[in-house]
Amino acid sequence: MGPTQRRPVEPGDTKDVDVFVSHVSDDAPWATWVAAVLEQRGLSARVLAWDLPPGVNYVLWTDAQMAAARLTMVISSAAYFDTPWSSQVWTGALVSRSVIPLRVEACPLPGMLATIAHVDLFDADETEARRRVLVAAGVETVARVATRGFPTDRSTVGIEPTTFPGAPPPSEVGSSATEVGSSAAEVGSPTAEVGSPTAEVGASPTDTPPVSADAPPSRSSGADAARLRRRLPRAGLALLTTRALMVTVGVAIVVAGAVAGLLMIRGNSDGVPSARMVSDLRVAVTAFDEVDDAGQRHPSASTTDAATLVADQMVRSLQPVQQSLAVQVWGPSKIGRAPSGRGDQAGWADQIVHRSNANIVVRGVLRPAGADRVVFTPEFFIDRSLVPGAEELAGYYQFGTPVAAPAGLADNPVFQREIRTVLAARAGALAWFVLGVGHYALGHYDEAAADLRKAAGMPGWQDADGKEILYLFLGNAADKKGRYDEAIGWFGKATGINPRFGRAHTGAAEARFHLSRGQCTTDTVKVTDLRQSIDVYLLAAGEVAPPYERLTRSKIDLGLGRVYACLSQAAVSADWDAARRHFRLAIDEGTGDPAGRTVQSEAWVGLALVELPPRGVADPAAYRRAVDAYRNAVALADGSTRSAQLLSLLGHVQYISGDRAGAQKSFDQAAQLDPTNRARYLAEFANLSSPAPSAPAPQA
Repeated sequence: MGPTQRRPVEPGDTKDVDVFVSHVSDDAPWATWVAAVLEQRGLSARVLAWDLPPGVNYVLWTDAQMAAARLTMVISSAAYFDTPWSSQVWTGALVSRSVIPLRVEACPLPGMLATIAHVDLFDADETEARRRVLVAAGVETVARVATRGFPTDRSTVGIEPTTFPGAPPPSEVGSSATEVGSSAAEVGSPTAEVGSPTAEVGASPTDTPPVSADAPPSRSSGADAARLRRRLPRAGLALLTTRALMVTVGVAIVVAGAVAGLLMIRGNSDGVPSARMVSDLRVAVTAFDEVDDAGQRHPSASTTDAATLVADQMVRSLQPVQQSLAVQVWGPSKIGRAPSGRGDQAGWADQIVHRSNANIVVRGVLRPAGADRVVFTPEFFIDRSLVPGAEELAGYYQFGTPVAAPAGLADNPVFQREIRTVLAARAGALAWFVLGVGHYALGHYDEAAADLRKAAGMPGWQDADGKEILYLFLGNAADKKGRYDEAIGWFGKATGINPRFGRAHTGAAEARFHLSRGQCTTDTVKVTDLRQSIDVYLLAAGEVAPPYERLTRSKIDLGLGRVYACLSQAAVSADWDAARRHFRLAIDEGTGDPAGRTVQSEAWVGLALVELPPRGVADPAAYRRAVDAYRNAVALADGSTRSAQLLSLLGHVQYISGDRAGAQKSFDQAAQLDPTNRARYLAEFANLSSPAPSAPAPQA
C-alpha cells in the first residue's frame, strides 16, 4: 500500500471526522496502515502518528478528536493497555458506545472493553485484514455465504503464513521450526535448553527457568503442520511414493534445523539471549567481567564462575516461594556477557532488558583501583517497568561493599574464594530483596514489606554497603499502606546511610505531609509538621539525580504545591500563589510517560482547587479555570476509578457555576466508569438538587 496524501491538521482543527485511531508509539505502523485503508475508501481518519501538530497538548488534542469522531478504533496490544492513560481513551469512547478494539496481537482486553465485539488483525494476511477493518468501519458488509467445505473437513482451514505487520520476529519464528522432531536441530538454541541435556554444554541445571504460569504454550508440530498444509489434488498424491515422501520430510527437517540454528547463533552473537523471559519477576545474571585501565571489558573464567554461583544461590533461595510469585532466574549460560564494549554503566542493562525481557539485571565488574589494587564490585539494575508510577526508583545500585585485593591477585585462588564466599552470603539477601520488589510492583505491599525485612535481616549486606535502596522500598511500602510514621522511620535509615539520597528525602516529605494534613482545616492541620515537610522537599530538590531528574522534580513541585495549598485552605497562611506556581511547575516538568502524566493529573487537581473562588463569591472566570483544570486532570488520570472521582469533583464545580447539564453528564460518566460506586455518584448529583447544595471541598 503506497503512502496517502494528507492535509496537515491545524492545532485547533476539530471538524467532524469518521474515525479516530488511538494507538501507542510501538503500534504506529498498524495505526497508520488502518488510517490509510480507511482514507482510501473515502473515510476521514485521524491518527496521532500523522496528525498531532507540534507544540499541541497531546491530551487535549486526543480528547477533541474523540469528541469529533463518529467512531474510535483502538489499536489493541499489550503495550497499549500497559499505559495508564489508554484506559481514559477507550472508556471515554465506551461511554458514547463508539469504540471498536482492533487487536494486533493476542492480548486480553481489560475491563468492560472485553464485553465489546473486537476485530483481530494479527492472524490475517493484508487482504483479509483490510476487509475486516472496512467491515468494522461500516464500509463493507460480511458476505453471507457458507465457508468452503463441510465443517469437519479440517484440511480446508489452513492459512498461508505472511509477513504482515504483526508477524513474529525471525528469532521467534525459528523456535517452532526446531520442534519438527530433530534433536540435533536444537543444539545451541537457548529456547530449547529446558529438558535437553545436549542443548548447552556446561549449563548449570539451576539456570533452567522455573516453570511459569505465564509461559506461552509451545506449538506442537502436528498443529503447525495442519496450519501450514495446503490441499493437493488427489491424483497428485498417487505420484508421491513412500520413499520420496520420507526423503522430502528429511530434507525439510535438516533445512529447518539449520535455519533455526543460524537464527539462534546470530541472535546470540553479542552474548545476549534471543529467548525472552516470561514470569512476573525476571532476573538476569550476566557473566561478570574484568575491566582494564582503558575501560575495556575482558571475559574471565573465575568471574563468570562467580556469576553462576550468584544465580544458583538465588534460585535456591527463591524456590520455596515460587507459589506466591512466578520468578525466573537466568544465569550467564543463558544471558551471556553485558553487551556494552566498555566498563561503564551506560546502556548495558537496557540492552539486556530489551533482548531477554528481564526486569532485574545483576552483574559484577573487576576494575583497577589505582596502581596497586583491584576492586570487584557487584551491581544490580532495576528496570523502570518493575516500578510503574515510581520510575525514579529504577536504575543502578551497588550490591554490597566492593571486594578489594592487591593488583596481580585477581587470578589468585584465595581472592577468588573470597569473592565466592562474599557473593554467596549476599545472594540470599538479594533474592529476598528482588522478591520484595516484585511484590511491590504488583501492589502487594504487605508481602513486599515482609520480604524486604527478611532481606534486611540476612547477613552479607551491611548498612554501609549500599543498603539505602532496601530501606527506601521499605519506606515506600509502608507509605502505600498509610503507615506514615513507619515510612518516615525507614526513609530516615536510608538518609542516615546516604545523607544526599534525594528520593528518600522526597518520600519522607510526602509521608510527613499525609501525616500532618488532617482535613486541611484550621482545627485539623499540624502546622509545624507541614512547614517541616516544606523544608524536606526543598532539601530533596537539591539532591535530584539522573536518570529521572524531570520526574523527580515534578513530584517535588507537586508535593510543595499541596503543602502550600493545604496551609492556605486551612487559613494558616495565604500561600495560594506559591501553590499555583509549584503546580504549574509540576505540569510543565511532566515527562509525558505514564508516571509523568499521573503527576501532571494530580497537579491539575491541585490547580483546580487553587482556582476555585471563595464560597459565596460569584466569579465565572475562576469557575471556568477550575473546570478546565479538572478536565485536564480527568484526561491524564491513571485508571477509571480515579477518573470517576475527578469527574465527580468536576460535576460539583459545574453545578455550582450554573452548568447543570454539564454536571449531570460528568456524574453519569463517573457512574459508568466506576460501576461499583455508581449509586453513590448518582446520589451525589441528586443531592445537589436539594434546597441548599454545597460547594465541593476537594483536598490538595
